[in-house]
Amino acid sequence: MKFWLALWLLVLVGAVGAEEIPAPPGFNVHRVISRDRGTLWRGGAPRRDTLLALLESAQTRKVKLLLLDLRHPAWRDDLSGKGGRLSPEGEKQMASELGLRYQSMSAMDPALPAFMAEALRHGDVYIHCMYGVNRTGFAVGRFATADRFQPDRDGLGERDWTQGVHFQERLEK
Repeated sequence: MKFWLALWLLVLVGAVGAEEIPAPPGFNVHRVISRDRGTLWRGGAPRRDTLLALLESAQTRKVKLLLLDLRHPAWRDDLSGKGGRLSPEGEKQMASELGLRYQSMSAMDPALPAFMAEALRHGDVYIHCMYGVNRTGFAVGRFATADRFQPDRDGLGERDWTQGVHFQERLEK
């Protein structure tokens, strides 16, 4: 409820700036970086309300939304629906119903940082794994290294972040 009220007030006064976009509900959801066209969010596997809030925020700012699912290949826990989280198949189906773009990709895919950078030029990106810590930490570490920025790392797995940074540095050599 607080999210919707905050979003409505920001729209009402026409002040939807990068720093003012409230985080949607969900597990371990945080803003990583905002650019001219898009915001990169990271977190755990989305629930229905997470997707609806992300969509509402993107629509309000007239940008597209891409769901980047790092549960590839999916593990047993990824398929569980624990805590109302959508399984990869459920997320893909809901994305289709809502007209969202959905991409499943391994956090180790060499093309990941470039894919994320391109997606951010067209709108918002919600990158996630099951809990928003390990695979997401690794992927955000890779993207931050490739894109040369330092995001807030609160809530990301330190080991995974470090491994992502080192992995990307080796790819760039």
